[in-house]
Amino acid sequence: MSLRSPLEGCQVIEGLGGLLLRDVSLARREGVRGAGAREWLLSQGHTLPDAPNQIVASGESGFVMSLSHREFWLLQPDSEASSGRPASEAVAAGVWPLYCQHSHAWLQLGGEPRAGVMAKQCSVDLSEAAFPPGSVAQTQVARVSVIIAAHQDENDQPVFSIFVDQSLARYLWEAIEDAMGEWRE
Repeated sequence: MSLRSPLEGCQVIEGLGGLLLRDVSLARREGVRGAGAREWLLSQGHTLPDAPNQIVASGESGFVMSLSHREFWLLQPDSEASSGRPASEAVAAGVWPLYCQHSHAWLQLGGEPRAGVMAKQCSVDLSEAAFPPGSVAQTQVARVSVIIAAHQDENDQPVFSIFVDQSLARYLWEAIEDAMGEWRE
């Protein structure tokens, strides 16, 4: 079974100020949830955020994003997604696998004007002063529920990782592309 992005055929979009929208949906991500999730991840050697709605670097090329006290996503933008089926049973007592690889598309928006682009369609202030690196918001963009994480990419540049239900990925891509209009070259 080969993996396909819900954004297959969408090309990287660039603009002024280093603006860049790209599809990262085929990068590895997985997660766990449950009462024992935090302790289990710590026992596996992961660095964890101090509180929900935060993201921290963990390991050489990965991140741990906390969406609640009991839900964590492991993001590896430099690794290819697994085409294997996710586990269907608890990975430990009180710890259940999360299927974010198979449920969400992953968009990444970088560049100086990224907060301005997002301001056109999101009511959360994503300026760096209000939404510094390490922040996570569960909100709506263009009337679609999303998760937005502020962090640095592989080139140490600030980016927003945007996670959206796969069935709405193309719509959100087009909405962000439209919002980028005034910064396009």
